[in-house]
Amino acid sequence: MSKAALSKFWIARFAIAILAGCLLMACEKSSDAASIAESMPNATEAQREMIRRMEQTAPPTLNGVQLYTGPERTPTTTKGLTIVGYNYTDTAITNFSVGGAGGGNIEVSSRSYSYGGGACCAPIPQEKPLPIPVEIKWQRDGIGERPWCKQTVLLTGPMPKEANYFEVHFYQDGTIQVAITDYPSRPRVLMDRYSPALRKASGNVNNDTQHARCGNE
Repeated sequence: MSKAALSKFWIARFAIAILAGCLLMACEKSSDAASIAESMPNATEAQREMIRRMEQTAPPTLNGVQLYTGPERTPTTTKGLTIVGYNYTDTAITNFSVGGAGGGNIEVSSRSYSYGGGACCAPIPQEKPLPIPVEIKWQRDGIGERPWCKQTVLLTGPMPKEANYFEVHFYQDGTIQVAITDYPSRPRVLMDRYSPALRKASGNVNNDTQHARCGNE
């Protein structure tokens, strides 16, 4: 192999190694960030173009998390997933939905009351590589205007052998986590409550807008 050919071979190997490392770390490049190709002065224009194409076809991300990476997948059968909600926040949720499918209402959780909802069915695609984004929409109890809030979260693994329930966990800091389970889980947070509608008699906090888009429809 000639010196020129050998040089081109190692440049290509180096570029592929850099890109592979970037993808494994699920790095997210902004649209105006410099291409790796521009940092390789000895590469030919054809090699730089190949690197740019590889960068453009990298897996999409959501909030810095790479999507569609596998090997975990959604179950082969996801029809009939019952939606259940866990409300660790300070006020009751009168309505919530998963991807447009209604989940019902959820009281404020307590040490004896765990989850609410129980509606059918979560519209989760079958045999889809994980993680996948899921839109959660909800409305609070209260007097006067009650805005709807939306938050897109990631459904990750592991997946159960039997998929029966789709859990939505609302946390006090405004974050939401989801999971597919074979049976409703125990609450992840155990707290006392003043009433089914309120965590405390006064001083309750609503952090919905910390991670969601809220407004009147």
